[in-house]
Amino acid sequence: MATSHSLKILLRHAQHLNDASARKLGQLNSEHLKAEQKLQLLLDYRNDYYAGFQDTMKNGVEQVAWQNFIVFMEKLDAAIDEQRKTVARSQQKKEAGGQDFLARQRTLKSYDTLSKRLQYAEALRLAKREQHDLDERATRQAAGNSFTIKKS
Repeated sequence: MATSHSLKILLRHAQHLNDASARKLGQLNSEHLKAEQKLQLLLDYRNDYYAGFQDTMKNGVEQVAWQNFIVFMEKLDAAIDEQRKTVARSQQKKEAGGQDFLARQRTLKSYDTLSKRLQYAEALRLAKREQHDLDERATRQAAGNSFTIKKS
């Protein structure tokens, strides 16, 4: 069975790893949120630009303006596609970070459970020892009292 000291070291180490994993998960969540916000910003910008160009087209548009619009929209769509890939990668990292965090928590809980069991076993051992010592004293005292009574 593990000693109390070695289990405390393992418990401290597991707590440290759990804390680091929690910080990393927070960072991954933040990065994912920023990636989603940037994607939404690009989508909103695309929609606004498209709507604005639609209004301009009502009055007629020159060939050059139309070509510039198409080129710009293609570039914007490429940026949106790339940002979607970034969001997907950040989602995967976030999920992996969540799994790592859960694994660290399970490990920490296991060590904590072992530590509590060891403490309980030690307390039980001490209680038995104290009871044994009390029983011995009582037996000696009773034996001493009976010896004193027989003398009289």
